[in-house]
Parts: sequence; C-alpha cells; structure tokens
Amino acid sequence: MHHQSKTIVALAVFFCILCFGVVSRTAAEKAPSSKAAEPSKAKLIDAGTGLGTNHPEYEEGLSCNDCHEIKLDAATSATQVWLSGESPGRKAGEGLMPRERVWQEVVRLVGGIKLESKTFVLGTCMNNTPLTTTAEFTLDPAQKVLYGFHEMGTEKLAHIKNNPKVSLNWHQEFESFSDFRCCQIRGQAELLDGSSPEFEKIMIDFLPYEAGARVPPDATPQQREERLKGFRESLKKGFVITRITIDMATLASIDFTKDGFRRYQRWTR
Repeated sequence: MHHQSKTIVALAVFFCILCFGVVSRTAAEKAPSSKAAEPSKAKLIDAGTGLGTNHPEYEEGLSCNDCHEIKLDAATSATQVWLSGESPGRKAGEGLMPRERVWQEVVRLVGGIKLESKTFVLGTCMNNTPLTTTAEFTLDPAQKVLYGFHEMGTEKLAHIKNNPKVSLNWHQEFESFSDFRCCQIRGQAELLDGSSPEFEKIMIDFLPYEAGARVPPDATPQQREERLKGFRESLKKGFVITRITIDMATLASIDFTKDGFRRYQRWTR
C-alpha cells in the first residue's frame, strides 16, 4: 500500500512537469519576439514628391536625399521640355541635333589645349555639403575627358576623393539672351598623382605648364627640354591631375537656331 502511494505521487509529479513544459513552450511560441525589426529601406521617390502624413519621424536638419534616391521626372522637367518636348514653336521631337554634331559643338565651345584651356565652375559634394570652385580644364576630344591641374591639399580634391561625381559649367559672357553660349557637364572624376605613368604624358600633351618653367629666351632646344623636364619632375611632388570622364554634356547656344535646331542640345556617353 505504501509502495502504491509513492507510485501515484511520482506519476502526479511527472504529469505536472509534462503539462508545465507544454504550456511554457506554447507560450514561448506565441509570445512576440523581442528582437528589434530591421528598419525598412527608404523608397525611390520623384523630385516633386511631398511629405505624407504617414511619413516616419526624422531628425531635424535631414533632407529627402539623405535617405531616398531621387529621380527626375522627364515628363515634367523643364529641361526635358526645352531639350525634346513640346515647347514654344516646337513640336515634341523636333529640332534635335544629331549626336555626333552635338559632340562637335561641345568641342567647338570648350575645346582647345594648353593656353586655350577653359576656366570652368566645378561643383563637388561631400557629406551632403556642396562646393563650387573655379579651375582650368582642357578637353581631350578623342577620349571625351577633361584634364585639370591642381595643387595638393585643396578642399575640392578631398571632395573628389570621397565622391567622384562632379558637375562643371562653362559659359561665354553675354549681355542678353540673344547671344548666350553655355556648356554644362556631368561626369566621374579620378585623381592622378605623380606616381601615375600617365601624369607626365598628360602634362606634355594637354596642360599649359610650360610658362611656370621660366625657360630663358636664349635657351637652346636642349637646354629648354632639360628645364621643362626638371620642372615636370618638381610638379609631381605637389600637384595632382584630375581626369573627368564626361557622362553628359548639355549645350545652350542661340547659334543652333540658325540651322533649325533647338537652342538646347544634349550629348550622353
């Protein structure tokens, strides 16, 4: 009898443990996970998108492009209308210049090497902070790139190193909209220092470095070359060449209308 009571008690305890384990496991399965959900990625938006009432809270000072990738709506962009859309005196698609002709106009407007290099406004951006500076650039029409020559340690070079996307603008001084000529360029920049095997060749072929060498007027051809070579070597220690691969060039010139084209034309690589 005593043995039978112990057996009953043991079975009761086992049953309670079993039931408690089942309940505990079921509760754990139903309980919400304590692991924090990963934040969802910001969606692609149009440039004209407004802030909705269901937009999550955000820190003061943030702008849309801090989180979102923003696309331009070609149907509503004023630039696109002037380039190819229906505009005053033009039906959509009329007045477009052939692509090769557009590039020829780029060369005509901003081409020229050495002392014929052009002064551009260069736009860069780092940490969401833009910067514009003026700098000399020379166009290589064959490779469709721009070369610039800059002293090391400048802010624009720090921008380019961290964000190679750049924008440039050149325009001829004008007094009215009857004689304007402008070229806006977007591209990818890379920095070439003195260790680059291309550095010296680019200087010789494109950049106007010779004036800084101060070659005596009466120097022989051999003396001149030695002076220039020594000067090039010294520049490798403190200067950087910027090579900008042109992705897009947008031209504005009233001259285009004389041949029946739109005043705004665009070339893309």
